Amino acid sequence: MLIKENKEKGRKVYELSDRFRKVWITVEPERLEQHVVIMNKILPGYVINWGSEETSQFLDVKKVLGTPASKFEHTPKFIKKVYNFCLDNIKETSPYAHFDWVLSNIIVDGDKMRMVDWDNIGIYTEEQIMNKLHSDLTSAFGDKFDAAIL
Repeated sequence: MLIKENKEKGRKVYELSDRFRKVWITVEPERLEQHVVIMNKILPGYVINWGSEETSQFLDVKKVLGTPASKFEHTPKFIKKVYNFCLDNIKETSPYAHFDWVLSNIIVDGDKMRMVDWDNIGIYTEEQIMNKLHSDLTSAFGDKFDAAIL
């Protein structure tokens, strides 16, 4: 079942019974292969399958159970928890960084949080990472973000 489409980027996301499938209306097999190699380093088993066809390429990833962080009340405690999770995730995946810390990419399952949608993973400078993290979380939480982490 199609659950998300970005016509501008030529991307669709399907929910299958046991996985999500991203389809891009581009064919860049070298880039996709490099992405899979990185993902297998930082999250072994997350990528289930991948490949290219004549006019598209796809990536199948495991479903991550839980609720997007965007669905939770933006209390100072929750904001700080999200921020600390992101900092820990940055350390765990170094030298790579997720680089898209929007709340819909952070899945909460009880006390655990996990990142999904790793399309932007790459190697970035510490300054780039911290600026993007601050920008994404300020966009998500507004003025509450700086107040919660100070």
